[in-house]
Amino acid sequence: MNIRVLLSMLLFMIMSAIVSTIRAAAVDTPDTPAYHQKETQGYSNTLFIGYDLYTLRPKSATTYSLSGFVIGYSIDFNILKDYPLMLGTGIDGRFTFRDKTFHDSATYDQITAKVSTRFINFNIPLNISYKVPLSPVFSITPQFGFDFRIQAFGRAKTEVTVPESNHDSLVKTSGFIPGNVNLFSKNALGNEALKRFQFGWHAALKLQYDQYVIGVSYGTDFAKLRNELGSSNLLVNFGYVF
Repeated sequence: MNIRVLLSMLLFMIMSAIVSTIRAAAVDTPDTPAYHQKETQGYSNTLFIGYDLYTLRPKSATTYSLSGFVIGYSIDFNILKDYPLMLGTGIDGRFTFRDKTFHDSATYDQITAKVSTRFINFNIPLNISYKVPLSPVFSITPQFGFDFRIQAFGRAKTEVTVPESNHDSLVKTSGFIPGNVNLFSKNALGNEALKRFQFGWHAALKLQYDQYVIGVSYGTDFAKLRNELGSSNLLVNFGYVF
């Protein structure tokens, strides 16, 4: 079973949970514990920090991932008077990186290339969620939404190490191009340049205890980095609700 099938199953279970909890909430009365545990505040704020696994997905090549961190702020508004159905937005910044060293075995490991890739992007979500109280201080919240992403920084730096003798010819045959490249520069990369703006979706699940929350989120892009290059994000966050 591949990752796309697993993620589709996860999304289906999350949406099923939302529908089930809304139906269950609809039969609550003022005399039931669940009724008294519903969110009464009109909105809530969350500051969070976490881990980001940013995976680039070429259409006809092997995927590769960058790891890093995310820090952000979100706000959720109750959109129903009696039930904790929430509409949310916010902003977060993500920094991811990858350092990988390659050896050219065709030249008996004479050539070593270190490729360092860095991305910084900012994301604005628009999502809907339903907070399910399990006790007075513990709740679970499934969420689904869309993301608008702005790429602020993206560079790939390649350092090639070869013997001094026959340096130029070895570098040329290796296929590695030394230098520091702006991945969004059309002057440097032409049609291979990446796009600054993406649009995608995410599904998340949050566990909240008192004012502390842990969340897991996965999403992909509709509007890609390039026509043949998509991406996905797996986030694990820890936050404080106020």
